[in-house]
Amino acid sequence: WILKKKTCIGSSSFGSELTVMKQCCEYIRGLRYKLRMLGIPCDGPSYIEGDNQSILAYTTISDLILKKKSQNIAYHLVREGVTRDEWRTTYVNTNENEAELWTKILPFG
Repeated sequence: WILKKKTCIGSSSFGSELTVMKQCCEYIRGLRYKLRMLGIPCDGPSYIEGDNQSILAYTTISDLILKKKSQNIAYHLVREGVTRDEWRTTYVNTNENEAELWTKILPFG
């Protein structure tokens, strides 16, 4: 797990989720490279699970144009990996998402 305070303020959930997905893809690419350097084969794609269905749907659209440059760069990095079959994006229900444990308040008792 990597916990990091975001240095920018996103005005929309879409932009924030896309930025986080880009960061995740960069980590996956780096980890796969390190594994190959150690002689460990990385057969098949990695899976990125998310609960934002709009972001996951946009990773399958090949010719999307976004207005903000940072979002456009993030989108194309994610999309490039999906096209090259480095990773696949899949949906996970919010209640079953393990990453949400770090962002939601746990019930007392």
